[in-house]
Amino acid sequence: MNRDDLKPENFRAPAEWEPHEAVWLQWPSESMRPYAGYQLKLESTWLAMTRAMQPHVEVRIVVEDEPARDRLDAQLRALGIGPSNISLHVIPLDDIWARDNGPIFVVDDADHVAVTRWNFNGWGGRSRFERDAEVPNRIAENLELPVFNAPIIAEGGAIEIDGAGTFMATKSSILNPNRNPEMDQQSVERVLGEYLGVRHFIWLSGASPAVCESLGDGTDWHIDIAARFTPNRAILYCWTDDDSDPRYPYLVQHRKELEGVTDANGKPFELIPIQNPQVYSVNDIKWSASHDMKAGSFTDAAYTNYLVTNGVVLVPVYGRAEDARARAIIGEHFPGREIVGIPTLTLTEEGGAVHCVTQHQPRA
Repeated sequence: MNRDDLKPENFRAPAEWEPHEAVWLQWPSESMRPYAGYQLKLESTWLAMTRAMQPHVEVRIVVEDEPARDRLDAQLRALGIGPSNISLHVIPLDDIWARDNGPIFVVDDADHVAVTRWNFNGWGGRSRFERDAEVPNRIAENLELPVFNAPIIAEGGAIEIDGAGTFMATKSSILNPNRNPEMDQQSVERVLGEYLGVRHFIWLSGASPAVCESLGDGTDWHIDIAARFTPNRAILYCWTDDDSDPRYPYLVQHRKELEGVTDANGKPFELIPIQNPQVYSVNDIKWSASHDMKAGSFTDAAYTNYLVTNGVVLVPVYGRAEDARARAIIGEHFPGREIVGIPTLTLTEEGGAVHCVTQHQPRA
């Protein structure tokens, strides 16, 4: 079949737990911030993720230039990581958030894989994005894959899919004037259905931009810090029993919205709460010229910000009492996979965790 004959409506986005060909990372660099220490602060987390994934799946790492590739290649070899199951790709970058600016891969019944591009705009203009917005096209060129350009703005972290027609997101992260000001919910759902192969929609409220930022979140409450699907038709959702937690009223609203939801075939989900930890930043953070956060500020820490890939689940951990229970719950719903805790405090104070900085590529 000629590539020009491929149509997005014949493809679907697989569930994250379906087999992967690779997982993509965007390696941190000093050039990503106007101050020193960004790469040093984050690099141990990237090394831990790479080491945990490499025995199970190819890790495809984007670096910003040739010198960065040479340095990282030497570093990985010195630490005994690779070279098997690791490849390095030079693509100009603005930042690390591969889930949000990277491609969402889709597949069809004839074993074609394609890239969908969602017009990343820096989470509604909060951050620079011009180079990151081109990453899907550059990856598609490197892999010689077709590209479908969706006519809305969205990020991968805003999208949760069960692989069988059901889609879940927060309204605040997609149905938002800072992304899609002239589109109503019905129009957005039509695009999502065409480009991701979904037909049934679960929408949670999320919160206003001001509330999200006060809670350390610059995404307008992506779904991966709210709720996630599992293979056994359960939804793991963020929760707290502490009514003094500033997230409490929003989590209560999310739980109400999840009560009674079904999948695309009308079958109910089991709802499983995971206690959110209260985690505070240890450094002053400056996301952009207009958005900063002082040390000791609330972060958007959530155990639902995990990655599922072949044979392993990478779960963010924070050195908290809740870590062990969260890993146990997630392990119950992904049997047969190793559950690896990835320390992510210094990443989470930047506004995300494991899922935010990884992007899975399904196996055809």
